[in-house]
Amino acid sequence: MGYTYDGEKFYAKSDKSNLFDFFRSKDLMFSKETLSRYFLSLKTKPFVILTGISGTGKTKIAQIFADYVCQDESEKSKEKRIAFIPVRSDWMDNKGLLGFFNILDRKYHTTPLLELIINAEANSDKPHFVILDEMNLAKVEYYFSDFLSIMETRTNDNPKGEKIHLHSEEIAETPGEVKIPNEIYIPENVFFTGTVNVDETTYMFSPKVLDRANVIEFNEVNLDGYSSGFEQSAFSLENPDVRNKLIDSDIPSFCSKSDYEKFKKIYEEIDNPMEGLLDLLKEYNLHFGYRVVNEISRFVRLASDFLEEESDLQQAMDIQILQKILPKFHGTRGKLEEPLEDLLAFCLDEKAPLKEMIRQAVSPKTDALYPRSAKKIARMIKTLDNQGYTSFIE
Repeated sequence: MGYTYDGEKFYAKSDKSNLFDFFRSKDLMFSKETLSRYFLSLKTKPFVILTGISGTGKTKIAQIFADYVCQDESEKSKEKRIAFIPVRSDWMDNKGLLGFFNILDRKYHTTPLLELIINAEANSDKPHFVILDEMNLAKVEYYFSDFLSIMETRTNDNPKGEKIHLHSEEIAETPGEVKIPNEIYIPENVFFTGTVNVDETTYMFSPKVLDRANVIEFNEVNLDGYSSGFEQSAFSLENPDVRNKLIDSDIPSFCSKSDYEKFKKIYEEIDNPMEGLLDLLKEYNLHFGYRVVNEISRFVRLASDFLEEESDLQQAMDIQILQKILPKFHGTRGKLEEPLEDLLAFCLDEKAPLKEMIRQAVSPKTDALYPRSAKKIARMIKTLDNQGYTSFIE
C-alpha cells in the first residue's frame, strides 16, 4: 500500500481500488458491513432504497460509490454515467424523469436521466448510476411506475424487457439537434438508488414499491466509530476491489428460479430458512411471492461468492429479512401484534414471553439466530405498543 509522511506521522496511503479505502479517502466513515450490503444489494437487483434519519449519509454513500466505480473515467465521461436527480413534489408522471415532446416547437426536451439511459445503451459494459434524492417527496407510483414494471419484464426469452414509449414522431430532435428514439429500453447496466426521508412533507411507499427493492436503513449514529473508523465487521467483502464486479456476463441481470435452486444447495445440509419464514407469514396472509424468493436467494448466493470466508451466511439471510421482508410491515396492533411476535421468536430461534424476547433482541450480547432483524422487530413492537401503529420506515 505504501506510506506518506505529513511532517509528524507516517500514514498508510489510501488504495483507491479498495472500496473501503476509497470512502476513507473522502473522509466518509461507513462500516464495512454497510458498504458490503449496498454493493450486494445493487448487484442483486438494480434498485435500492436508502432510508433513515436525516444527516446519516444516505445520499453520500450512493454518490461516492458511483464515483468509486467511475474513478478511472474523465470528468466528462463520468458525468454521462452518473445522474443525480432531486425529486420534485409536483411530479405527477414520468416527464420529470424522461422529458417530453413539445408540440409547439416540435422539439423533444430531454433530461439527464434520458441522456444517461441512451449513453448506457451505447456502453453496455459500463455501469451507470441514477440517484433519486428525496424519492418520496412525490408519489413514487406516479413518476416511477414505468421503471418498476419494466424491471420485472426481463426474462430469459426477453432479456431487455419491455419498452417505454417516449413520443409518436417518426424522428424527434432536441433543441441541440440530438435525435431521440420514440421508444427506449431500461438497460440492465443502469442502477437506481432512491433516498428517503420521512416527515409531514413526504409520502409513504406502497407495498408495490417496497416489494421491488432492497431497503437499507440508516438510523444508527455511532460516535466512536465515526471518530476512529469502523474497522470490525462480521459481514465484509473478501476482495474490496469491486469496481468491475457489478456487471457479470455469467449471471443474468434479473433474478430467477435458478437463484433459488442455488440457494437450496447452500442450505441442503440444514433446514431451509426460506420455507420456515414463508410458512410463518402465510398464516397471517403476510407471505411473499416468487419474485422475493428469487431476490433473497440471489443476495445469499452472491454473499457466498463475495464475503470473507469466516463470514457466516446466516448473516446474509438475516440482512435479507431486514431489507426485503420487514419493510412491508406497517399497520395497526390488530394486524401486526401476533405476526411480529411470532417473527421475533423466529429470529431469536426460541419462543419466550414477549418482554423476555425483546430484552434478548436488544441486548448487545444477544445470541439470536438473526440479530439485526430481531432488534428491528423489537423496536417495531415497542412502537406498536406505544402508538397502536407501526412501520418499518420511521
